[in-house]
Amino acid sequence: MISSILSLLSAAVSIYTILCLIDIFMSWLPGIKFTSFGRFISAITEPYMGFFSRLRFLRFGHVDFSPILSIGILSLVSSILSSITATGRIWFGGILASVVSMLWSVVSSVLSIFCIVILIRWIVLLFSKNNSYNPMWSNLDGMLGKFTYKISRTFTKGQISYKTSLLITWITMAVALFLCQFLVSILFNLCRAIPF
Repeated sequence: MISSILSLLSAAVSIYTILCLIDIFMSWLPGIKFTSFGRFISAITEPYMGFFSRLRFLRFGHVDFSPILSIGILSLVSSILSSITATGRIWFGGILASVVSMLWSVVSSVLSIFCIVILIRWIVLLFSKNNSYNPMWSNLDGMLGKFTYKISRTFTKGQISYKTSLLITWITMAVALFLCQFLVSILFNLCRAIPF
């Protein structure tokens, strides 16, 4: 009885996660949000998604990371419910392992996005022959500049170009992602080994 209720809750959370993802994709194409389908999806997902969008610390410049956290929490709840259904018990180690997995998923997603943005900017600078002013790149450089120079200064002394700073930051973040993935997998297995 309890197992079937938990299975039903897990399925409901998974369906709600899909609806939230649809709402996120619709926000990229604003015209869709104003259709009857868009309004229906928004009415269902807005109370939950709106809570996270009000959290200021999830915004970095013009980039909003609240959808990543909101989807991560729904995935965590679904994972915990599925784990309880599969094992037939509420177990601290399993819940802790799920929390570690969700947190790493959110952090690695954000870091991966930064890695991709930094790599794209470095490639554009590498092949750009014309250094004319472009508002989009200027805004991006304003967001990335302080961050990349702080990271690159830990490895270099003296003045370095912005292009070199981007490359050093990208390499540092890629290595950090790889090492952290290894450490998180060890931590995940340790959490799952907790017997209670």
